[in-house]
Amino acid sequence: MSSDTERGLCCFVPYKFLNTLANRLRADEARPSNMWDAIKHLEAVAFVPSRQRYTDAGKLAKQIAENAYESGVSQAALERLLNILTKTNHLDQGTITTLVKNLYPLDRVPSKFVTQVVCCLGPTKNKPSPATQVLLLRWLILVYDNMEDRSHLSKLYAALFNYLDMISLRKYLCHLLSFTTRRKHVKPFRIQALMEFIATSGGDDRELVTLLRVFKNYCPDVIMGDAGRKGLFFKHPDPEWTTHVRQLQETNLERLQTTQSSSFQVVHRGPVKRSKMEVIVPDVQTSRVAYNRTSLEELRGVDHFIERLEKIELPNQIISTIGDRLAQKYLFLAQPEVANRRLDDWLRSFLSDQLEYARDFDDEGVETLGYVLTLAVSYVRYIKDIPEAFISFLRSYLPLWNGSDNREQILELLEYLSLDNFDSVRNDFLLPLEAALLGDSVSSKAILLDFYTALIRQWGVTLRTRPFDPKNSQPLGRLIPHVEILALSILESPTHQPLESDDLKHNTSTIVEFYSTLADLFSYASTNGNIRLTIPLAPTVYGLVFTPVNSIISIMSFVLASYKSSFEASLTSDVLQSLNSTDNLYPTQLVGQFNGYIMDICNLLWRNRALNSDDQNALGCLIPPPTINTLTQFIRHTNENSRKRNSDAAFSYPITSAFSLSHHPALCNMSASCFADIERENNIRETQPRLSKPVTQKALNALESKGGIKMTWKDYRVQMLDWLDATGSNGIGILMRSAMKALRKE
Repeated sequence: MSSDTERGLCCFVPYKFLNTLANRLRADEARPSNMWDAIKHLEAVAFVPSRQRYTDAGKLAKQIAENAYESGVSQAALERLLNILTKTNHLDQGTITTLVKNLYPLDRVPSKFVTQVVCCLGPTKNKPSPATQVLLLRWLILVYDNMEDRSHLSKLYAALFNYLDMISLRKYLCHLLSFTTRRKHVKPFRIQALMEFIATSGGDDRELVTLLRVFKNYCPDVIMGDAGRKGLFFKHPDPEWTTHVRQLQETNLERLQTTQSSSFQVVHRGPVKRSKMEVIVPDVQTSRVAYNRTSLEELRGVDHFIERLEKIELPNQIISTIGDRLAQKYLFLAQPEVANRRLDDWLRSFLSDQLEYARDFDDEGVETLGYVLTLAVSYVRYIKDIPEAFISFLRSYLPLWNGSDNREQILELLEYLSLDNFDSVRNDFLLPLEAALLGDSVSSKAILLDFYTALIRQWGVTLRTRPFDPKNSQPLGRLIPHVEILALSILESPTHQPLESDDLKHNTSTIVEFYSTLADLFSYASTNGNIRLTIPLAPTVYGLVFTPVNSIISIMSFVLASYKSSFEASLTSDVLQSLNSTDNLYPTQLVGQFNGYIMDICNLLWRNRALNSDDQNALGCLIPPPTINTLTQFIRHTNENSRKRNSDAAFSYPITSAFSLSHHPALCNMSASCFADIERENNIRETQPRLSKPVTQKALNALESKGGIKMTWKDYRVQMLDWLDATGSNGIGILMRSAMKALRKE
């Protein structure tokens, strides 16, 4: 008997043990590996009574909280978590508290989530517990600055206000309502309700008193009585929480910028990327909005903006408009005198302090000034004018400036200097700027040249919008020669170190960019008398043409072709003839000198008559005859030595073809590639002879006689221009086709 009992016990104990072990194994198998799995498991167990589930919801919540703290909660994950938290569930309060306190939004919080939270408030059994509702209200306050549309709370104002009779929610409801309240929300029945709540609480509910004070701001007739002395300022529920949100969202800032709201909406930075300097210029926020008027924050599109343009209330701090695109549009279009005066007063006060820092050589204000200047650049680019406060500041600051602090912002501001009084601009701004920037390095000159290029571009835009006046062309006429000398000094500056080779290419590109800007500006000269053509300095033109860089030669050729087209259009322009004589605009000597540039380049690249000054208008690249003779003797001596070393492989060329399409250092390799492509396209077999020397008329004839490809010298050059066009170097072809009559006929 006892043995049977023992056997029965032996059978029973293993069964219980295996059952428990199986449950634990199922729980272990279900243990999630990431946040999404944890949320999925939580959704499955949240609505199951604790006694009927094997998964520990507390551990799931802890894992979700850890992941949320480290990487934030995406919108999709936040939606699924709110679906759990805003419904009646079987999670214990500790688990819910852990989840809510770790809902760190990685993106802006959509309006539907706000509505979902507000709709879960209330005393009914189908709503979450009062403690959960308090946590969710607190969370709304924490994410207020991160809502996609903060004005959406205004639509829910009535619902929020009606829950004030719930004492458990009253503290955070008053906080939320205090910065949601606008003039349209202040109604007599709400004032009466607030006063009744205060009376019921014995006047000790300071949150209600503070909310009533907000109402009084919009309705001064409200009598606070003794209760008004018991108000308070609502404190931030958890500054550390929002600091952590900021850190999480900084990593997501680029994506936020790509999905940024319309330019006809106020952009709220919220806690994202707000450095110590950014608190100087706050977000646009309007606390007091009169009846039938609109704040900038409430505008939601261009139609709404236009409709309410004359009924927009100015924000609390006018300086907030300088960095907001919508506010910039409003200031520019409406031109409110009060706003302009307030903005000018703020800027003068701030810039005066920065000027004192500069005079004391104090670096304390450098970062602060840089941030405000960055916002000012955005503002100035929109209005195309520098506010007088910045003009006065820069006039005093530039003589003290070290040339490096906030250089980018200062140069971008100065691009919009007025051209009305050139002497004043030169003495007050340009000369101090050059003194601060220019040094021994070529890069400092290149930086200055980039600035002058941008300044000339802006002045050109301004001149095109003005009616004709002979005085209008004088500022540009005086500035351009000065800048051309600067460009020439960059081109002639020697490089003493091999490491500067890349810098040299960049500096040369800066010069070409400057002349490209002039070419674009001068393309309007034939229809606008305010713009008068000038010609580049001869050393600059020839120095760039002799540069061993194909892109530089191509762009400069395009620039000269554009100049040529502008000259031809201006000399036959009916508009200019009606304003003045074209002879007075462009003297014959000036036109002749420019034609000399064109002829010299054609002689170099196309006609194999380099450095020739016998042709009409040709200047021989202004190289003296003794120098040409010396170069000729050097090339002849080089040819002879080459023949002595290897008579079969050697080839000779005269100085007249040394800079042709086949021999120019920047084009010789491209010429070889072009001819190789021509042979390939003509199916030249490997057994047939191929050209292994630079392409010349003599070499083509010799190749044909040996059984190679048959091609004339003229056909090769035309195909070479087409090949250059196909590779993107079309400037040479444009100039040749513009200047050579034979090519124009074709």
